[in-house]
Amino acid sequence: MLPHPSFGKADICNGLTRFAKGLLKGFSSPIRREFPFFVLFFLLISLSTLKFFISGMLGFHLDPIVFEDLARGLSVSYVFTAIICYTRKKWVKVVFYAIGLSLFGLNVFLWLVFHLIIQPQIITFIGETNSREATEFLSTYLFSRNGIISIIVICFALMTVVMAEWRHDLIDNSISQKTSWTARKAFLWGTVITVLFGFGQFDIFYHIAKSKTTDDLPIKDTFPYDTVTKMIFSLNSIRTTENELQEAVKASYKTEKGTVADNDSLNVVYIIGESYIKYHSNLYGYPLLTTPRLTKEKAKGNLYIFNDVVSAYAATSLTIRNTFCCNSLMDNEKWYHTPFFPAIFKRAGFDVYYWDNQKTDVTEGLTGFTTNSFLYNKTIASLSYTASSDKTFRYDDQLIQDYFKNKKPTGKYNLIMFHLWGQHIDAASRYPHNKSFNRFTIKDIRRRDSYLTESKLQDIANYDNATYYNDSVISHIINRYLKTNAVMVYLSDHGEEIYDYRDSKGRVSAAPGQYKELLKYQYGIPFMI
Repeated sequence: MLPHPSFGKADICNGLTRFAKGLLKGFSSPIRREFPFFVLFFLLISLSTLKFFISGMLGFHLDPIVFEDLARGLSVSYVFTAIICYTRKKWVKVVFYAIGLSLFGLNVFLWLVFHLIIQPQIITFIGETNSREATEFLSTYLFSRNGIISIIVICFALMTVVMAEWRHDLIDNSISQKTSWTARKAFLWGTVITVLFGFGQFDIFYHIAKSKTTDDLPIKDTFPYDTVTKMIFSLNSIRTTENELQEAVKASYKTEKGTVADNDSLNVVYIIGESYIKYHSNLYGYPLLTTPRLTKEKAKGNLYIFNDVVSAYAATSLTIRNTFCCNSLMDNEKWYHTPFFPAIFKRAGFDVYYWDNQKTDVTEGLTGFTTNSFLYNKTIASLSYTASSDKTFRYDDQLIQDYFKNKKPTGKYNLIMFHLWGQHIDAASRYPHNKSFNRFTIKDIRRRDSYLTESKLQDIANYDNATYYNDSVISHIINRYLKTNAVMVYLSDHGEEIYDYRDSKGRVSAAPGQYKELLKYQYGIPFMI
């Protein structure tokens, strides 16, 4: 009988060493074979996180989440690299580079132009944007100063990718010649350990997948994350928002029937404006007479102005959901748990009409998760509307004319709702350019801020003209109901900026020292009865 071999400490150490070498060799193979892709893809999807990492190091404070995010980004890059090595198809690498560059380009554009990063709101915006809005958006932002800078940065990233792949072998040889094996091994071990740690952060994808509503999603909009994770999170919001829409439909379906007095009558007119900077209305102290007709109504005692109303969101979609439903944001109630208020009016015996100049054609874009898909859901429509508009118009007054031409309510109780284009960017497209509404010019804008060029002064004049036109539209509606028992409510979904205190227009994030002004112009809204 042969004796059992004995294993000493040296044998165990040798075995562990061989195992470690095998692990390092096998696991690091994709990194070594496709090193340029591994590094570049990681940088393309993680630059926003690296920005937080570097600023944290300089400030001697680092959030642990930043380390986790960088590790997950490295692991995501490893997975893509391993697939390339496994398939050995050039087209796969081209597709993955295109994904990385697209995410990088989108993030760069959003950050430079809006100081935002990829988030669900961007997906919603794309889904709710029709061809008209897209054209105006591109002409306004893509060819702006920061838009052009973002295009240059994206082109530079593309050139870097092309050069790195073209010089693939040269890079490998250079690394082998100029770095010692010990240094390369240390780098590989560090990378492998970080990648393995990053795999432990993949549970976030499980939590994203099991989330039923947007509120359940485990990611903060404001934190960077790698862009692959952020895009998965944002795209998943399509599913969660659709769930919310279905919940909202159920809540509206359960609305109890109300009653109205038989011996009375009432027209309730609800007007929703768009992108209205109340500080560009003379009703709120603006030096130019942009709202002369409403000013006259106020002088007659027909108009009451609220001075301290703010919107909860600087986004149409979120504002519409939370103003058309009966939830209280102060009490943390969710919009999709409460009824759609027009359904309550309809159940009480009102005829309800909704004329919407921002209605998105269902054939355009991804509409299953958008606010329009809720407003025009078949169940919601049958519960809420006596009639609704079927087309949109270039100018808001054309929408109003269409309503009065085609609908003459015969009931004693009516709820009439109008959703306008208002002063939505680009303001120059919001009003007819004729003698009646080309009221203000550059000469009327008496500001001398150093950043105000002639074209920017013209933008301000255009916005004031759009406000003047909006005043005309509201006055048209008022005049139609002057001889009836009526109450009219006007508010805007949110504010806007038009070079009011900085070199910026639209709704762009601000530097920390500008938050007060941002809240004033983007969230303060006109509200009048």
